[in-house]
Amino acid sequence: MKKFSKTVVVILVLLIFLTAYWAWEGRLPGLPPLKKAQQETQLAGQDEENRSPQDALPDVTSAGQNTEAIQETTEPQLKETQESGADRPADGMQPAQSAETGYAYSLLKEEEKALYLQLLQSITGFCQETELTTLNPELLEPVFNSVLADHPEIFYVDGYTYTKHTLGEEIHKITFTARYTLTQTETEQRKKGIEAYIETALSGIHSGMDDYQKIKYIYDYMIEHTDYRLDSPENQTVCSVFLYGESVCQGYAKAFQLLCSRVGIPAVLVTGEVKNGEAHAWDLVRSDGEWYYVDPTWGDAFYLMGDDDPAWQGKKRPSVNYDYLLVTTQQLLRTHTMDNFFPLPDCTAMKDNYYVREDAYFDTVDEEKLTRLFARGYEEQKGIVTLKCADADIYQQMKQKLLDDQEIFTYLKNDGSSAAYVDTPEQYTLSFWLE
Repeated sequence: MKKFSKTVVVILVLLIFLTAYWAWEGRLPGLPPLKKAQQETQLAGQDEENRSPQDALPDVTSAGQNTEAIQETTEPQLKETQESGADRPADGMQPAQSAETGYAYSLLKEEEKALYLQLLQSITGFCQETELTTLNPELLEPVFNSVLADHPEIFYVDGYTYTKHTLGEEIHKITFTARYTLTQTETEQRKKGIEAYIETALSGIHSGMDDYQKIKYIYDYMIEHTDYRLDSPENQTVCSVFLYGESVCQGYAKAFQLLCSRVGIPAVLVTGEVKNGEAHAWDLVRSDGEWYYVDPTWGDAFYLMGDDDPAWQGKKRPSVNYDYLLVTTQQLLRTHTMDNFFPLPDCTAMKDNYYVREDAYFDTVDEEKLTRLFARGYEEQKGIVTLKCADADIYQQMKQKLLDDQEIFTYLKNDGSSAAYVDTPEQYTLSFWLE
């Protein structure tokens, strides 16, 4: 009896061990094998060539531009967003515009809008990791780009990392972490300087101004206080304009967008190329309910024509060019090509175009209007008068009258021996020095 009991005990112990082993291996009869949980991390952002995946994920191996890391564990990795110290929301700098009025935001579907707001909160809060509401990783890139397109005040992020937490083939969670180029302390320091610039820059705007007047004021102020320099520091962000007074097209466009947004003018960043194939950035803005394009970089006359252009030699040169202030899609496409990832409106309105508002737009060769335009130029001591023609036919007629037939001397107060001018065929404009 005792011998039989010992045998039973041994058999039971063996069965327990075998059962535990089979369970661990996922091979119990009648049970499907256990699936191993996976965690897949990917890096993404606008600045592909500057990625440093080893810095962000110490165990990640690099494989070209699309870097992936797979970590297998026996159970799902349930990580919670860490909130301590540097993870608290940043203070000091107002958003460019509320998410609900952002142009890129307005084009998103409901699921994408929820993700947009979550990314915006995570980025501006300097969160280390955020669990997202979506399980679709393909939404991340377009929504992240929409956030940056609407919010130029986010100058401290150039990409992001996301992790897919999967069980077998099924994604059960995605976490997101912005890729910060500055610490929160460095960011706050820059924000103080940016806010000081904005306060000074916008001090000349008052409630009596309409949208056009506000936009023109910002355009003039920013161009007058910014130099185009390829080697300017932080030139892909607003910092270059607001802190250093020099930038390239991306900095010009983002700074202009932020200033417009602060006075209630909706604006969004537009990217593409110009006629020589060079990458470029400018703005879409809404004035009095209508959408227009503005290129503040090309508004810098020193950039547009260069210091060695013979047209400037020995003459007073204007610092601001208005050919690209509130223009239509048709006018813009003569020199620009757009490649935005979201749709852009067909801008057709002309009522707030600079030349229309300044009574320098000609749809006929109007002699009385020409007389008023040149007289106003002398009275205001502009030094130069620019007029814009409605189309190629009017442009040729104007050139024939003023240049070929030399009737320009009817309007100039000089000895009639010479007239200095610059013509811009792409925009049908003619500029004359008042000598």
